[in-house]
Amino acid sequence: AISTIIIQSFFEFENASAALAFYGVYHRYGWNQVIHFFGVPGILWSVFIFMIHIKLPLVLNLQWAEWSSSSFVPPAVQMNYAIFLAIGYTMFYLWIDPIGGVLYAPLLFLMYVLAAKLVKLDQKVAAGDAGEGNPTPWYGTGKILKFAAIVHFLSWFLQIQIGHKVIEGAQPASLQSLGGALTVAPLFAFYEGLWLVGINRGLQETTKVLVDQYTNEICAAGSIAMKACQNQ
Repeated sequence: AISTIIIQSFFEFENASAALAFYGVYHRYGWNQVIHFFGVPGILWSVFIFMIHIKLPLVLNLQWAEWSSSSFVPPAVQMNYAIFLAIGYTMFYLWIDPIGGVLYAPLLFLMYVLAAKLVKLDQKVAAGDAGEGNPTPWYGTGKILKFAAIVHFLSWFLQIQIGHKVIEGAQPASLQSLGGALTVAPLFAFYEGLWLVGINRGLQETTKVLVDQYTNEICAAGSIAMKACQNQ
């Protein structure tokens, strides 16, 4: 269901500025942006952990055993929803913003590699605990799933309770468009770092203009309460 929502939202935005501005309206303050800079990757990485456990049927396994000892190559695994999601994000970002897509793709790949290797290690430990000839539980030892769940919910808590309720004084973008927020959030958080070091400042300026425009429209309509409207 989440995958369907995300894929449908790929068609909501005309360009990168519109996509980033939609998310930026609800992330105007520096400390909230810092929280999301770390929280959004935490959510995405934990989702990879969850989705690696969901295999895609009738799809050939990925086999690269001779390379799988490398830290930068994922272990041989059956095709799963995490791979499907990573490919979807990569294709969308390359389409909507080639610069950001090219720069973000390696980070996305490394997040998946880390998730896949941890799951593979957890499955190996579980197989040893089960004993030779006995089936390994699909969830492995369960430890990596528990850790991912903690990271996932802690990331959401910090973003919503601290970032939005306390700092931003506004509801999260996910309440306006769940698919739009899930789609744009990783790229927005990534660009916070890129803009800090001066990469693609032209996109930053056009995004800021649209953020101000969208914020003024929201404040004028009075449809959403946010701290930014009080400062106007």
